[in-house]
Amino acid sequence: MLSYLQSSVVICVTVVVALIAVKLINRLWPIQNRKLINDVTGWQLGVLGTTYGVILGFMLYTVAQGFHSAQIDADLEATSMLNVYRLAGSLPSPQKQRIRDLTRQYEDVVVHQEWPAMERQQDDRAASAVLNQMWVVLETANADTALALNSIDHIQYAMTELAERRNMRSRQRSNQMPSLLWVLLVLGGTATIASSCVLGNDKRWLHYCQVGALTFVVATTLAAIADLARPYEGSVAVTPSSFVLARQMME
Repeated sequence: MLSYLQSSVVICVTVVVALIAVKLINRLWPIQNRKLINDVTGWQLGVLGTTYGVILGFMLYTVAQGFHSAQIDADLEATSMLNVYRLAGSLPSPQKQRIRDLTRQYEDVVVHQEWPAMERQQDDRAASAVLNQMWVVLETANADTALALNSIDHIQYAMTELAERRNMRSRQRSNQMPSLLWVLLVLGGTATIASSCVLGNDKRWLHYCQVGALTFVVATTLAAIADLARPYEGSVAVTPSSFVLARQMME
């Protein structure tokens, strides 16, 4: 994904291309001739712009909700990890210390291995391996009393929830917007901007400003959708801050 600087460059280039297109149209198709069809072009632009604006707003809302859900799921995964650490305190000494060590290791691989891998669009399952080791250690715990059995049940539930949240994070990383939607968004934006370029306006500076403003809004919104659609990549991304905070609470 693009950084803030790269996204800004792409937006600026798009605006410049749109303004150059207006200048070429003014040369090849005189303004006076285009004014004769302003009624038709204006009506077309109104319908097209409204339809595209609704689609663009809906897509932006959808990816923003997905980004928010990814942040919540990451926080809940960190909370489940902390619960495992705390519940391990009621286990027998060998298993207690081993589970707590593995919980710290889980935080370490998530923050320093899995998160950088997700930013590079790569799959890393180091945390799953650590979680499997937790289950192996838990199976060796002796449930010779009702209290020990109750503690094991609670930590099993916490570890199951931790595994579910980790799998959900993996699915969110791999989910992508269908190519058909991107084709629709790009072609719709191109058609809307092209329609605004064709309008005839005696005040050229005003026409340039209108086209430039429309292109800027469309390009900026598309860049925001591209960033939010991949919650663990790009300039706007979910961070592992909740895991770091949980590790501090463990210490």
